[in-house]
Amino acid sequence: MASVAEALNLALDHHLSGRLEEARLLYGRILEVDPDNPHALHFAGLLAAQTGAVADGVAMIRKAAARLPLAADIHGNLGKALMALGTADGAARAAAAFRSVLALQPEGAGDWFALGGALIEAGDGPAAHRALTRALTASAATDSEPLAEAFERAGMQLYAAADWAGATDAFHKARRLAPQRAEAHRMLGAALAQTGDPDGAVEALGEALRLDPTLAEAQTNLVHLLVALGRFDEAERAGRRAVALDPGNADAYGNMVPLLEQTVRVAEALRQCGRAARIAPERAAFHRNRLSLLLHEGRRDEAVAAGREATRRAPADAEAHLALAVALLASGQFREGWEEFEWRWETRQLDPVHRGLPQPQWTGAEDVAGRTILLYAEQGLGDTLQFVRYASLLAGRGARVIVGCSPALVRLMERVDGVSAAVAWGGELPAFDLHIPMMSLPRAFATDLDSIPATVPYLRADPADVAAWRERFPVKDGRPRVGLVWAGSPRTVRGVASPIDRRRSLPLAALAPLAEVPGARFVSLQMGPGAAQLAEAPAGMDIADPMGGVRDFADTAALAETLDLVITVDTSVCHLAGGLGRPTWTLSRADACWRWLGNREVNPWYPTMRVFGQDRSGDWSGAVARLRTALTDFVAARGHAP
Repeated sequence: MASVAEALNLALDHHLSGRLEEARLLYGRILEVDPDNPHALHFAGLLAAQTGAVADGVAMIRKAAARLPLAADIHGNLGKALMALGTADGAARAAAAFRSVLALQPEGAGDWFALGGALIEAGDGPAAHRALTRALTASAATDSEPLAEAFERAGMQLYAAADWAGATDAFHKARRLAPQRAEAHRMLGAALAQTGDPDGAVEALGEALRLDPTLAEAQTNLVHLLVALGRFDEAERAGRRAVALDPGNADAYGNMVPLLEQTVRVAEALRQCGRAARIAPERAAFHRNRLSLLLHEGRRDEAVAAGREATRRAPADAEAHLALAVALLASGQFREGWEEFEWRWETRQLDPVHRGLPQPQWTGAEDVAGRTILLYAEQGLGDTLQFVRYASLLAGRGARVIVGCSPALVRLMERVDGVSAAVAWGGELPAFDLHIPMMSLPRAFATDLDSIPATVPYLRADPADVAAWRERFPVKDGRPRVGLVWAGSPRTVRGVASPIDRRRSLPLAALAPLAEVPGARFVSLQMGPGAAQLAEAPAGMDIADPMGGVRDFADTAALAETLDLVITVDTSVCHLAGGLGRPTWTLSRADACWRWLGNREVNPWYPTMRVFGQDRSGDWSGAVARLRTALTDFVAARGHAP
């Protein structure tokens, strides 16, 4: 036999010329003579992997790499053979092999690309993204289609892991590398939607559809973004096209539901929701949507049933449990509702800051006598104003109560029954032994409809502030003074205006019938952008506007104490006035917040409140007409009948 070197050259010539059987036999003879020959192991392993014996090939190439640890080409071929195994474990081991290559030659764009591909198959999206970015930096061929596709795949893994920033960057790179790929634009739109950039998302999805008008998923994704932006006509066109493109896609029907709900077509929304649920009955989201629509229609028992179906389909779905909680609370089933309401911390709606507190959370069972407990705000101002009533119950058990809240509430909270101190939430906290989120208090106290702590007032204005308002704003003619709030705070949710705020607010012009009631003097309690409507107040409605002198809710409370009646939409002022024990009339949207119990006129949370609910969503005329009649009677009862 020729020398090993000569035999190896001949075997390699057979291999490269396609004479694979001759090459296999000769590699075998070489290894019989020299079983540790790294070159023979390397090439024989390559041939084995090439001809389907991948595991054998991997074993031989691994032996070669062990004998020549500085041979980058052997490590690279080991990685390729491991990838050929087609398993996640093989991909993870391939990534290790490609890292060995890069340790020897760190600027190889192809090697970074190979590492990125292995990491994608191994399921490590963040590491794949980093590797592919290095490949892009090292490569002059920045228009590479394969690299664009790899960025797409890494981006999808990042998206699935809720790494929205990483996914957005990956899809941006994919789009830049291959701008003709509609899928890159589509996924970029999906990621931008998650980062709170709905306008950018709409632009990306529009480009995806320009490149491929048949891309049903892009059309479907576009619908809910346009709804969130209030572009309802465009959303409807997109929704109809989505259904036409893919009539078997449950999301095509499901994404029409928010549009139809926003445009007050609840019956059609229920039909579309039903179609989506029939196509994909296992999807809890469609049952959640149905729950919301049924509450909109006042069908609370059916809403509860839909919530139970959603949680049955997806027992770990926090959004489903929270939706069920809302339905239960709206129907007055408080005990179970409070339990389900604790799922709110598992959703994306709240930041569970309390989990970082070293002190334990109070559950209602522990003795609080002689201990300091922190109650803290978790959601809106109105929620704090409503649930701080429990402070007096805790104080009655011997606790020292501290409230952590918005700076705008601190002065008022200091005067709440049972509160020892109030601090701005987010700043330095005093020492405390226990804590509890404000809206977990009803659960801790096992509150049901018959045990709501409804003694008012529990909020108290500073008498000196009240006196100052009376002096600044004296009663001249004895006519009853009526405070007005017509708009909520236009909060945003992930970059778009809250649709609930649009539904709970009304234009000041819609209250024009109140101007027809002789004997009433109107006072604005409106803050925020809605106050600009005072410049075009309805004819005959002379509204005083003292809000320029209001610094915080303590000032608003003192001003409210000088009024005979407060008329407000469902915003923080209704809770303020109700907690002060002032006569309060609350205008509530048709799909009422759970706390209004389906817009019962008499509400158990606030004994001095009347609720005036919409007859149908988007139409305030009926509620305002009833309000006008009630105001006429109110004024007459105070000796100012027309």
